[in-house]
Amino acid sequence: MNEPWLRVLELLPILESPDFVAATWPKLAPRIENGVKIIQMPYPEYHPAIDELRSAVWGPPDLDPYKALPEDPPDIQLTPGLSFPIEYFETATANQVRRYLMLCFRGERFCDGHIDGEFLNGKIVAALRRLRSLQSQ
Repeated sequence: MNEPWLRVLELLPILESPDFVAATWPKLAPRIENGVKIIQMPYPEYHPAIDELRSAVWGPPDLDPYKALPEDPPDIQLTPGLSFPIEYFETATANQVRRYLMLCFRGERFCDGHIDGEFLNGKIVAALRRLRSLQSQ
């Protein structure tokens, strides 16, 4: 496994840090326009390491995250924002981990905070730890 996208492993020590915060949610004050009070929903502001992870995962277009892999179960449904149970990463292949990360970042386009939720649930770190494990084999 010497693919360029595996530079994501360089980010693992940052993401594993106990004081790492993947996203902050700014408090946006309401504003008045033409006499109408406008309340804007907050959106996450991601740590630069998350942006680096996003850039590294996509890399060359050699993996379509919406197509099943040979090692997948036959009934897998691949959609943006797909979330796997954390146990999935115990046996996932490198391509399954990369696809998960790709779908995770695609999910953010449809749901603000999706990446933050996956990080808080421990799934992004679990995925990267699995990659580290595969790399050392």
